[in-house]
Amino acid sequence: MNKIAFAAAVAMAATSGAAFAQASATQSTTSTGRVVQAITLTKNTDIAFGSVVRSAAVGTNTVTIDATSGARAISGAGGGALATSTSGRATYTVDGEGAQTFSVSVPGTFNMTRSGGAETITVTPTTSAATGTISGTLGSAGTATFGVGGSFPVTNATVTGNYTGNFDVTVAYN
Repeated sequence: MNKIAFAAAVAMAATSGAAFAQASATQSTTSTGRVVQAITLTKNTDIAFGSVVRSAAVGTNTVTIDATSGARAISGAGGGALATSTSGRATYTVDGEGAQTFSVSVPGTFNMTRSGGAETITVTPTTSAATGTISGTLGSAGTATFGVGGSFPVTNATVTGNYTGNFDVTVAYN
């Protein structure tokens, strides 16, 4: 074969190879996942606002239970007072996978209704923390705690009596 014929054959082979495009391609992909223990929530204590003496004067007081300390206070221009009684924040224990973060949610408000009547008091709950971290490490069980307090208004027109209400507290892994 002469040099010209050989060069032509090489050129034809090179151009004919371009006509055969790749028909498929493969790429290896890695998947990941994590399995954790279920998260649970246990209520240890309920929130208790205790006894409040409403004022005879016109005005509004706000009764507050601190979500972190459980301390009770009254504020405002209504002239009301706190009576000696048991009070405190609600407390909760979270159990779940160690080192995992979680969020806490409570409703914006809930109502307490007077026993034997239809009158209500609107309570605004607060949490000691909107998020938390469960103790321990991944692969082991852990716990965390938090509190819920809140506040409600009392006026000279608030009907006297015992008030009770319920609300839901939710925790979820982040």
